Order: sequence, then C-alpha cells, then structure tokens
Amino acid sequence: MSQLRARRTRRRLLRAAAQEFARLGYSGARLTDVVDRIGMTKGALYGHFTSKQELAAAVRDEALHRWETLRADVAATRSDALGRLRALAERLVRCMERDPHVRAAVRFAADRRPEPGERDLLAAVTAHVAVLAQQAEDDGHLTAALPARIFTDLLITTVFAGDRSGSDRRTRLNGLWDLLDHTR
Repeated sequence: MSQLRARRTRRRLLRAAAQEFARLGYSGARLTDVVDRIGMTKGALYGHFTSKQELAAAVRDEALHRWETLRADVAATRSDALGRLRALAERLVRCMERDPHVRAAVRFAADRRPEPGERDLLAAVTAHVAVLAQQAEDDGHLTAALPARIFTDLLITTVFAGDRSGSDRRTRLNGLWDLLDHTR
C-alpha cells in the first residue's frame, strides 16, 4: 500500500511541478509553490526528488515518454507520411492544450539550451517531423513551393509557438493545412 501511495504522491508532485514550470519556466518556478499547489510539505517533495533540477528532469522525462507513446501510436495508425504528419500535429496540439508536462518541456527547450547529452522534447519532435516531411515530399505531397524543410519549421512553430498572435493553435494548424492544399 505504501508503494502505491508513494507512486501517487510522485505523480501529483510531477503534475504540480509541470504546471509551475509551464507557467513560469525553470527559473521562475518555486518549489514552495509546487508543494502548496497540492497541499504538501517540502519534506514530502524531498522524499521523492533531491533538487529542483532533478524534479525538472523528471518532468522533462515524463514529457519525452508521452511523446514516444504518441509517436508510436500515430505510426501504428497511419500509413502515409502526410497522414502521420496530420495526426501527429493534431495530437501535439491537444497535448499543448491539456498536458502540463509537455508544455513544461517545451518551455524548458525555449528558455535555455540543453546540456550536452540532455534529451530535449522540442528537438526530438522536430527531428521526427523533418523525417516525415521529407517522406511526404518524396511522395509528392509537398512541392517546391512548400518544401519539407520549410514545412517542418511551419508545423513546429504552428504547434509550439505561443498564442500571442491572437489565433489559437488549432486555427493556425487549419491555416497550415489550407496553405498546403493551395500549394499542390
């Protein structure tokens, strides 16, 4: 029973930390606010994580795990590269709307350069999207007017950039698909 309670507490801590990191970034988030968010003490936090850096790494690792699961799910359900890109983009937008772990990992990537050997969610997603975009270009779904490299940049920006433009991610994503339809 205590192992189950410890796992549940760890999950709650990770979620609370992800919410704080997503909102304020690594440097702005305070451990006191993380534990206050879920009504715990710093002692409970330190029973699971030895430092803010370790907590942030655990949040990032959870986001990367979720990305790998999402990527595998999409790969299993779509046959062509463009279909996988569309499904992947839709799922990533949903993650940015609903998953504080993913938002926090994107914030980490935007706030600072990863340490050597550190896994970076944004880099992992970008690399995978670039491969799929190149396959879509090879299949004739992307043209010289919108080549794979440019499409990759547009898709990543559409999904992960903030909403300061006045349009939300879904609206921007629909606009990207409309643009793609007009270039073919």
